[in-house]
Amino acid sequence: MAKEFCMRMIRLHKDSAARWLSGALPAVVLLLVALFSVMVIRDYGRESAAARQTLLEKGSVLIRALESGSRVGMGMRMHHAQQQTLLEEMAGQPGVLWFAVTDAGGNIITHSDPAQVGKTLYSPREMRELTVDEQERWRRVSVAGDDAEPTPALEIYRQFQPLHASGKHMMPRCNAALPPDAGYQAIFIAFDARDLVAAQAREWRNTLIVLFALAAVLLATILTFFWYQRYQRSRLQLQEAMNRKEKLVALGHLAAGVAHEIRNPLSSIKGIAKYFAERTPEGGEPHELARVMAKEADRLNRVVSELLELVKPAHLALQSVDLNEVIAHSLQLVSQDAQSREIALRYTPNPGLCRIEADPDRLTQVLLNLYLNAIHAIGRQGTIEVEARECDGQRVKIAVRDSGKGIAPEQLQAIFTPYFTTKAEGTGLGLAVVQNIIEQHGGTIQATSVVGNGAVFTLYLPVKAKQQKD
Repeated sequence: MAKEFCMRMIRLHKDSAARWLSGALPAVVLLLVALFSVMVIRDYGRESAAARQTLLEKGSVLIRALESGSRVGMGMRMHHAQQQTLLEEMAGQPGVLWFAVTDAGGNIITHSDPAQVGKTLYSPREMRELTVDEQERWRRVSVAGDDAEPTPALEIYRQFQPLHASGKHMMPRCNAALPPDAGYQAIFIAFDARDLVAAQAREWRNTLIVLFALAAVLLATILTFFWYQRYQRSRLQLQEAMNRKEKLVALGHLAAGVAHEIRNPLSSIKGIAKYFAERTPEGGEPHELARVMAKEADRLNRVVSELLELVKPAHLALQSVDLNEVIAHSLQLVSQDAQSREIALRYTPNPGLCRIEADPDRLTQVLLNLYLNAIHAIGRQGTIEVEARECDGQRVKIAVRDSGKGIAPEQLQAIFTPYFTTKAEGTGLGLAVVQNIIEQHGGTIQATSVVGNGAVFTLYLPVKAKQQKD
């Protein structure tokens, strides 16, 4: 007993842990995936932003260096040619595509390519749209190269202020060789941005890979969760079936003794009851008591027979069966009882229904049990409807619907349990026998009901019966 108790407690703890994992694990994985996704999206662009910031700082340093060199040149009375030379030399820095200084109208004053001096870099309208001021700005552009494909570039620009140093205005000591003032001068630097574009593409690719990986993990978790839930349901059904089999085994041991110890005395009791019934006048109390005794003996004998049939079912006599004929015959057997209660029996034969391998007598017994239960649930004035059709290429479906009072949810879970009954005179073995016969054929039975709206019993039978071994 102690060992069984320990094993039961271990199974209980395992089931509790399994239920906790099945409920908490998807939530934990979902939370982790969400956190990783936020981190990946937040980190997206950091590498390219750092590369862009490096170019911006480099451009700012070069602009200030050119302004400083221009101020020194002014102090030393450098000519415009020397400023052009300085610009060309600074344009030799790694990654620099070109330098340019323009007036407010976009006309090039100096350029790292001397051939561009005097041309127009941008139109006056474009210069206004660029909003050139003392603040450094940047934008993405494409620079036409020697080959047909343009080079991506990062252009940095602001006002060119060689007369200012550390925020103070410095007056030249002589007239510098500069073109007439057109309002302001602007300086432009174009850096090669191919590495920046490659970094962005690499970031985009890596981000997509990580997000796809996280999505795959999430999808796998969801699929695993649903698979586990399905596995748990199958495991529960198997466990219930095993428990039911264990009960049937116990009943089998009981029935072996009951059949012999009860049936023989019942035969004697029934014989004595008939003896007294034949020797007493009809209508008298002794005659009625004798009839009651014989009737109760028959009822007890029927209980023993159903018990034996439940725990040790008879061998199935399989043959090719036309379900239309079996259903029609079974309905004919209860037609008088249904008519006396004003219950309509409805069934439309299905000409396209395939024949199945089954025991017609056992199927008739199954259907009769369902009809009698439906008649009892209806009482008077109602309908019993039977439908048969193929649900796939390997099974047929038989549905028995009634307009009775229905079955309560707490009762619906136990109606196939032996000795469970809602009838005052029922044995509680009828539906258990029905389920056993259907399972012998390799099929299943399901029951659905809404209180007040009747019940539906659905049988699924294989076309090729799978008879269970004794």
